[in-house]
Amino acid sequence: MTINETLIEKKFSNDLTEAELLEFKKLYETDDAFKQEVDFLKNVQRVSETEDDALFRNQLATYETEISPKKVFLNSKWIKPFSAIAAIFIITISISLFMNKDINNDSLFSSYFEPSKNVSAPIVRSEKDEHLTNRAFIAYSEADYQQATSLFQKAFEQTGNSELLLYEGNALLAMDKVTEAIEVFKTHLTYSDALTNRTHWYLALAYVKSDQLDKAKQELTIYIDSEEKFKKTEAKSLLKKLK
Repeated sequence: MTINETLIEKKFSNDLTEAELLEFKKLYETDDAFKQEVDFLKNVQRVSETEDDALFRNQLATYETEISPKKVFLNSKWIKPFSAIAAIFIITISISLFMNKDINNDSLFSSYFEPSKNVSAPIVRSEKDEHLTNRAFIAYSEADYQQATSLFQKAFEQTGNSELLLYEGNALLAMDKVTEAIEVFKTHLTYSDALTNRTHWYLALAYVKSDQLDKAKQELTIYIDSEEKFKKTEAKSLLKKLK
């Protein structure tokens, strides 16, 4: 241990002699590296005042002993601030990894998702038209997804047109109601219509959004193996990124 390390340890242990205190003050005022180290440990000590996890301190002490037995000079008063450093580091890394994961999935979803265009029914804009399906597609085209969702539900119940489920799921996904969208898409897959295969694509995106990547890959594989040409290139690209 160097003289500087000894002074610092004694300072934080409140064990400096008068002569050592004078030397410590001199170094603090004249040695930038010494000052930075002391200031850093002071900040750590303040942070660690609320840290009192005995188990963690014991684990840290064991870790220090196993990794570098020749350099272990920390007494019980030093273990506490260093345990705080380790705890803060672990928490920060964990949060960072978790947030980056979410951000990456959201980014993937956003780069591939756009609500499906209406390829099922032409829109008739007339104040006299009360047809639920028409009203649903008008709301959908105007990005009024809340209204569109409600109208698509009613129109499906009234007409039994399963294609409407694809648009309802898209509207829900556009509103970030991912869990509900997944259920609607899964319902659509129980039917066989002109748009059923496309639902595998949108369901895969919903799984990406909800961090269910294995399921997303399964849906993409099914979709790529189908005869559907819609978004086929995008599906292959997304699957490659997920592997």
